[in-house]
Amino acid sequence: MPLTVLAVVLVIAGTVIAMVRMTGGPRYTPAALGTTVSPGRPGPTTAASPADAAAGSRADPRAQAAALDALLDASGASRTKLNDAIARVEECTRIEQAIVDLRTVGTERQAQLDGVAAADLSALPEGERLRALLTEALGYSLAADRSFVLWGQAVRGGGCDGGGRADHREAQRQSKLAGDAKERFLAGWNPVATRHGLRERAATGI
Repeated sequence: MPLTVLAVVLVIAGTVIAMVRMTGGPRYTPAALGTTVSPGRPGPTTAASPADAAAGSRADPRAQAAALDALLDASGASRTKLNDAIARVEECTRIEQAIVDLRTVGTERQAQLDGVAAADLSALPEGERLRALLTEALGYSLAADRSFVLWGQAVRGGGCDGGGRADHREAQRQSKLAGDAKERFLAGWNPVATRHGLRERAATGI
């Protein structure tokens, strides 16, 4: 082979080797450490968390209706306690305890109002309207309870000689408003109660 041709061949070979070294040769991207890929197999599934399960329970309309029904039970018990205390003040019998009971009823009414405000009624189509109507009714009841306390204190202070008439009139006025509001609430509630297997109620029972 002539020296000129040999020199050209050597130059070309050297150029190729240099280019391979500069590029580093073919590159490979390894799979992520510790992972394998199986064609045709789905990835891992995530089980429902306890929070998801709780959310599903909260969205149960029967459970939400039952929770509201329990608040109505509490309201009915407060009404019974109120009427017993009113009777004792009217008879001037154990009036100190009657006043304590009247105050307790007011505390219970406030707790019931708080319960209605916090109740999850999202699964009941009528939920927010029922909340508004019951809040109105219990608000009037609470106002009546407070006026009955003032009346009881006035009766005690006057030696059971007919004191506190203005407070008694105001309590009766608020009670009438509460009764009317309860009727409006029950017009919406009783069909819901029937739908979910709960008993219907009367205004005098809450």
